[in-house]
Amino acid sequence: MRGHVLTALLVVAAAGCGDAGGAATEAASGTDTTTGTGGPGTDASTGDTTAPTTGDPCAGTTRCPAEGPWPLPKLSDYDFFVQPMVELAPKDGVVPYTVAAPLWSDAAGKGRFIVLPEGEKIGFTEGEGWSFPDGAVIIKNFWFDHDRRDPAAGRRMIETRLLYREAGAWESVTYLWDDAQTEATLHKIGERVDVAFIDEDGQARVEEYIVPNLDQCGSCHERDDATELLGTITHQLNTEIVVDGQTVNQLEWLAAQDMFSGTLPDVQALPRLVDPFGGEPLDTRARSYLHANCSHCHRLGGGAGKSGLVFLAWEETEAKLGVCKVPAAAGPGTGGHHYDIVPGKPDDSIVIFRMNSLDPEIKMPELPNRVIDQRGVQLIHDWIAAMPEKDCEMLP
Repeated sequence: MRGHVLTALLVVAAAGCGDAGGAATEAASGTDTTTGTGGPGTDASTGDTTAPTTGDPCAGTTRCPAEGPWPLPKLSDYDFFVQPMVELAPKDGVVPYTVAAPLWSDAAGKGRFIVLPEGEKIGFTEGEGWSFPDGAVIIKNFWFDHDRRDPAAGRRMIETRLLYREAGAWESVTYLWDDAQTEATLHKIGERVDVAFIDEDGQARVEEYIVPNLDQCGSCHERDDATELLGTITHQLNTEIVVDGQTVNQLEWLAAQDMFSGTLPDVQALPRLVDPFGGEPLDTRARSYLHANCSHCHRLGGGAGKSGLVFLAWEETEAKLGVCKVPAAAGPGTGGHHYDIVPGKPDDSIVIFRMNSLDPEIKMPELPNRVIDQRGVQLIHDWIAAMPEKDCEMLP
C-alpha cells in the first residue's frame, strides 16, 4: 500500500510515519543506528504525484487532511509515527534505512526514513545522483541515550530534520522536540541544548548539543548552490542490515519494498563504503570515514572545494587527498604544520591537528561539533601512520 503519508497523513503509518507493520531493521554502526519497523512486506509510500507549486505537497489531492503550505508547524502534523512518536515506530509508507559510514554528530544516535509519493519510485544509479520525485521526504531523527552503557535505558529525542522535494529542489526544515518528548515543533533559528547522560565509564555528564539553524544546513548539503542529499547514495546504502533476525543487503531489501524503478544491478558489483570501526582493511575504513565526514565540503562544488582537498571515497590522486599537499590557506588552522598529510607522520599533519581541535577557527568538521570524535581521530591517525614515509620537502 503506497502513498499514504503525504496524501493521507492521518490515515496510514510506516517506517518513519505510521503503523508498525513489518520487520525491525538494524545496522551496527556505532551510536549511529537505525531501528524501525518496516521490513519485508512494508511498502514505501506517501505523497501526491502532482508536482507541488504552492508550497503544499498535498495540493491537488482530496486525501490529505493536513492543510496549509509546507513546512507544517508540528512534526505530528505529518503523521509519520505511531503514538507515542518518541518511539519512532513508523507508519505504513515510510521506510527505514541506515548508512554504512555515519557522519559524526557529537555521538548522537540517528534514525533515518524515506517517504515516497504514491506510485512513485527512486531512479537508481550505481553511484550518486539517485533521482527522487517531488513529494519525497527524507527524515532524520537525532537522540541521545540516557545511559551509553545500556541503550535499553531510553533516550532523549533532540531534533528531527526533514528534507522534502518540491518543484525539483530539496527544502530543509528542522523540528525541535519538547521536554515532555511528546511533540517536535518547527524551529528555524537553531538552538543549544544541554544533554545529560551517563557515559561509557558510568559517570554522569552534561554536554551542549547544537541544533543548527536552517541557514547552516547548506554548510553540508549545498553543492554548486543546490541542496543535495548525502546519505542516500549507492556507496552508503550498499550495506548489510538485519531484518527479522536475518542479515540481508539493504539495497536488495529496499528493492523488495518496490522503492526503485527498473531492476537493481548485482549489488556485489556495486561500490560500497564500510563501517569505519569495523573489520575491513584500514585504508578502506579511513576512506569511508573521510567520505562520510568531510567529502560533502571537500569536493568540487562543495564549501571547501577551493581548498584542493577531495575526500570522496573514489578519489585516487594522492595530492587531492592531501598527501604532501601545501594548504590553500595558512594561519592558525595549520598549527604550524606545512602539509595536510605527511605520510607516516600523523602528528605533523594538518588534518590531524584540525580534527583534534574544538577551536571554531581551527576545527574540522566546522559545524556543529562540540565534542571531538576520538575514535575518528585515532582512525585517521593510524591511517596516516601506516602510509610509507615520504620526505614532502624533497618532492617537486
